[in-house]
Amino acid sequence: MSQSSKGELVVKSVATAVVATTIVETGIGLSKTLAKQPVILFGLGILTGYFTYKYRKEIIAITSHTAEQSKDFIVQQKNHLSDMLSEIQSGGEPPDQTD
Repeated sequence: MSQSSKGELVVKSVATAVVATTIVETGIGLSKTLAKQPVILFGLGILTGYFTYKYRKEIIAITSHTAEQSKDFIVQQKNHLSDMLSEIQSGGEPPDQTD
């Protein structure tokens, strides 16, 4: 793959910012509308509670799996950091890592 030019990166960044701003503004408008309609807000709360209760086992399983993955990631990062520190202290260059 060829590297993107700076111009392409700027255009992509601007496009991402426009999309993010649009999503946020839409969310703000929707929130204001829902805040003015307490019956709809109450109904959404009941609906959310129902689906949370219905899929509680799946939610707990996914949460547990995510917690395990984050622990593994932290341990992996600590190992990489200790390897880099030992290389720096020994005065050698860290090996190139190509994935």
